[in-house]
Amino acid sequence: MLIKVELDAGSTPHPGSTTSRMRWAARMVFRMVAIGLAIAIVVAACHDVSKAWDVWMYHLPFAGRIAGLVDPEVYVFSVANRQRFEGFPLLAEALQGLAWRLTGRPECANLVSVAGLGLLVLFLKRRFAVPASLSLLAFLAIPLVQIHVTAAYVDLPANACATLLALVTYQALVSTAPPSPRQLALAAVLATATANMKFQLVPVVLGCAVVQLVRSLRSEDRRLARLGVIALALPFVFATPIKNVIVHGNPVWPVEIHIPGFHVPFAETAYASSPRWLEHVPRPVRFACSVLEVGARPITEGHRWSIDQWTPPDEPGYRMGGFFGAFVLVNLVALAVAVARRRSRENVVAAAFFAGLTALVSMLPQSHELRYYLVWMLTLVSLNLVVWSRERPLAVGTACAAALAVVAYSTGGTYLVPSGDSFATVLSTHVDRARLDAIAPGERVCIDRQPWTFLWSPQFHARPSYVVQEAEDPSDCRGVRSLDDSR
Repeated sequence: MLIKVELDAGSTPHPGSTTSRMRWAARMVFRMVAIGLAIAIVVAACHDVSKAWDVWMYHLPFAGRIAGLVDPEVYVFSVANRQRFEGFPLLAEALQGLAWRLTGRPECANLVSVAGLGLLVLFLKRRFAVPASLSLLAFLAIPLVQIHVTAAYVDLPANACATLLALVTYQALVSTAPPSPRQLALAAVLATATANMKFQLVPVVLGCAVVQLVRSLRSEDRRLARLGVIALALPFVFATPIKNVIVHGNPVWPVEIHIPGFHVPFAETAYASSPRWLEHVPRPVRFACSVLEVGARPITEGHRWSIDQWTPPDEPGYRMGGFFGAFVLVNLVALAVAVARRRSRENVVAAAFFAGLTALVSMLPQSHELRYYLVWMLTLVSLNLVVWSRERPLAVGTACAAALAVVAYSTGGTYLVPSGDSFATVLSTHVDRARLDAIAPGERVCIDRQPWTFLWSPQFHARPSYVVQEAEDPSDCRGVRSLDDSR
């Protein structure tokens, strides 16, 4: 259902009105800045190869394998990576592989993140009449979004899909009529995309699915059609967990999971990490400290925000923050003020829905590592854009532009413009040419240069073929000459 929004009369400039001319000028400034940022981001995504650890350990190797760009007989995964490839949700990597194959450039895997943010901006424009310029400025004011949008991580595209699902669910709650089969089909597509990109977001998908199911049962009119859509969607939404249960006996294979009364096989212990001063507090407390950036480095320090919020483990802000605490507070206050000023169904549902999302996300594993749960901040910002942008576009644009300026100042603006290395530069930096040339044609060599092992794969080098055995553990090299023995 389209929630129709009408701009108030004051938003249309009237000749001779100083206020109207100022509003018109401000909208033009916001629009030009947004256009400039959009162009710069696309160019940066196509030029700057992502150098983050996970990109070269998992995402690009998996993307290349899925797209048929990497021969599994020529670049052989380590035991751990083979297990991850067998069990992890890989829809985002499949899209990255497609972008790589179509362009011939591994850098362009970054465009999947750009597309995820772009779809969210377009959805808000079409469904809620939120100006695209305001949405883009608002989302780029979130440090982790600004950093991830030109990276080949899967967090942003997965969470963008989760946010779209949340907004579709919010629409279903605002409407007094039950969702139509067409609306449920859209929700099913978004749920499928989210759940098959990132395990951590499956609880969010389940929460939205429960809301959609309850809304679908409230009216007998076309009830069977609605339930039919939901039933048909379930195998697609949970395709990865279902496949893992059938093949491995573990829905989140290879990661450890505890199910009371069952022994569930696993190959990797569940990841758990937190700042030392918060190790023994409940998850919601860690989450609150993280979103408010308690213990974070100063704004003036360029490393306050990074792609995974890593710091030395003894720092109080270890893997915490990334949403810009002041911007979080502004958005929380704005949503509360919207409800206090006008208790419309749209506003009250927005606040109640976000409260429910907060309760859910704060309880999830590693909820304080905010890159996993960007959906929380993306939804908060989106709801504020929905309830405020048509009434106070100038105030919204000014607040978002100011927050964006602060974040860009702290990061040096390096994530907003082409400023990184090309793939060719990274390749020449991290591959020892002399050692590469010493590999005999057809030879099988074991290489452990984490996270850069993938760069030694034969398809990146114009020379007679050889076989790379990727290694994360010495056992991966059993029976194979290790290139690292003489290092």
